[in-house]
Amino acid sequence: MQTTTTKTQEGTAPAKTIWSSLRSPLVLGLGALLVLQLLAAVLLGLGGKKMGPAGSEGPLLAFEPEQVTGIRVRTSDGEPVLIAKTEDGWIIPSLKDLPAAKHKVTDLLSKLKGLEKGLPVATSEAALNRFKVGDQVFERKLVLERGDAPPAILYLGDSSGFRRLFVRAAGDKAIYEAELGLFDAPNQPDDWSDRTLLHLKPEAIQRLTFAGLTLERTDDDWRLTDLAEGEEQDELAIKKQVRALTNIDFVGVVGDEERPAIDTESTPVEIEATLTEGETIRYRITKLAEGDDYLLEVSNRPQGFTLAGYAVENLTDLQRTDLLKKQDRNPI
Repeated sequence: MQTTTTKTQEGTAPAKTIWSSLRSPLVLGLGALLVLQLLAAVLLGLGGKKMGPAGSEGPLLAFEPEQVTGIRVRTSDGEPVLIAKTEDGWIIPSLKDLPAAKHKVTDLLSKLKGLEKGLPVATSEAALNRFKVGDQVFERKLVLERGDAPPAILYLGDSSGFRRLFVRAAGDKAIYEAELGLFDAPNQPDDWSDRTLLHLKPEAIQRLTFAGLTLERTDDDWRLTDLAEGEEQDELAIKKQVRALTNIDFVGVVGDEERPAIDTESTPVEIEATLTEGETIRYRITKLAEGDDYLLEVSNRPQGFTLAGYAVENLTDLQRTDLLKKQDRNPI
């Protein structure tokens, strides 16, 4: 019995020694570090492809912005809107050749030029209509005309996120995501217009006539004509009025379609701006029969423009006394 006990103790002693060594702080620390390294490698391996940028396979549309001579935008159930390039700049033919906002055109072309092919979202035939980038089903179809060269065509589809759309180039089944919005390619003609088109530079104006009043520009200021003895003009009120008259913003353009009905009981507002070069521009602002908007007709423009009611509030009820300093009737 004693011999057996001795052998058992001798056999278990080395095992206990090895186990104690493995449980030492140094070994445990090295083991934990190894586990962390393996875990990090796995996470990086799994997430690398997802988080890293997709490799580009070239431009989505092959074109040069300076070669574009026209932009056609249409919806799947509407008429196309044409923005055409002329020697004098971009125009909107359907609005009697109204100048288009240059920045809207250049911004769109710049964004389209910068689109790159990455990993496609889908490539199947069934996905085209599902993402609304098919030949017949789409949110927008952009046609970039390039003179005698074939046009560059891009279909804009559903939104994939904030300011992001699914897009597809014509002749390609691959669908991609792009940093674009439908607002970048308006499908209404007057949405391409420059809302500051009617602005005038005060230094280019010699005289402003409105509401029976006349303002003349001096070297560095404005003067209300026919000041009576004891009257003093209100410089701040005059500057505010000049700013309102020279910065008229419109909310819409009236093209070749029938013009809206006018409120026949309202009194039109007449304004004249005589430029330093001698030209006189005449404005006629009339209340519309429906709503709170007004119709603006300008002598040097064939189009009509709609103005918001608040934009003409300072013109409809203006009086001479509004431009004069208030007299103190009880001086001390």
